[in-house]
Amino acid sequence: MKLEVNGVQYENFLSASATIRLDALCNEFAFEASAIQGQPLPFRGGEQCKVYVDDKLVITGYIEVVQVNYDASDHVISVLGRDKTADLLDSSLDAIDDIRTDGLTLKSLIELVIEKIGLDIKVIDNVSPKEYSPAEDIAGPEIGENAFEFIEGYAKKRQVLLTSDENGDIVINSNSGKSSELVLQNKLNSNDNNILSANFSYDTTGRYNSYKLASSLNPVALNAAGETDLASLVNQGGGVFDSEIKRPRQLVLVPDLNLSSADCLNQANWEADIRKARGLVYSAKVSGHSVNGELWQVNKLHQIVDDFVGKIEPMLLNSVKFNYDLSEGKTTQLGFVGQSAYTLFIGENKYAEVAANII
Repeated sequence: MKLEVNGVQYENFLSASATIRLDALCNEFAFEASAIQGQPLPFRGGEQCKVYVDDKLVITGYIEVVQVNYDASDHVISVLGRDKTADLLDSSLDAIDDIRTDGLTLKSLIELVIEKIGLDIKVIDNVSPKEYSPAEDIAGPEIGENAFEFIEGYAKKRQVLLTSDENGDIVINSNSGKSSELVLQNKLNSNDNNILSANFSYDTTGRYNSYKLASSLNPVALNAAGETDLASLVNQGGGVFDSEIKRPRQLVLVPDLNLSSADCLNQANWEADIRKARGLVYSAKVSGHSVNGELWQVNKLHQIVDDFVGKIEPMLLNSVKFNYDLSEGKTTQLGFVGQSAYTLFIGENKYAEVAANII
């Protein structure tokens, strides 16, 4: 693993890690090196940098923390940082006039927020969720509201993820549905296993038998859109049942943003499915960072064959942590969730619908 700062590449670290997640905006890195006696620190903090794994770019960001620890025998420098999206994650917003949602896309909303803050970040849309309707609401952040939390609300409304790529740009994403040829295997009496260690859990504590969302439409937005049927403003809602979970466990949610009944139903499907997917978790450590020259990549389905926990259905790779240290060499920690996680639900119910009068 290499760290490039101001065009100079540094390697031969005592330890290094780079963490890439599908379900988080910002990726992270950490490097640890021995200081050379009599030499000044090569890093001060705040420098733009790039992280390479097996000579492939994985993170573009900034050094945020430099720590020095020493005693009579050791002098160690730790360098930590995040990718470029960290500035969006940490920033808050000042006054922004109400943004009409007529023809507004999630991509254009994020770009507007980025422009207001003055960040050098692009937005890549891999999903193209539907535009926001003027009858839904008016986009207008509160002064001092966190920038990412503001746009994340609109991302959730369209059931998509906000993540980042190797260039530190924002990616609007969902489950790619793409399968990888790479198989994780731990078979008894086999000489081609690639799993060094693993853990598996099936956890239903975060799941419910019924998911209900209650909302309303925005009267100001409806009036501006020329729709003034006040009877349609209230009692917006929808819900679904998950028959795999015992009754009477239920979760009732009131979204921060205004949702129509159709959107409530879509959101209930998303909530039920994402909780089911995250309740099925498999984590494995493998040797090296790549297979046949291909780095492990999030948002791909992998077949897992593990005799210790039974053959598992294909699972979605949700997180990758590339590691290096002197004792173990190169290893990669892989985190998987259920294969249907982060799948869009638009006009399609995977779960039985709750009767409208229950909301």
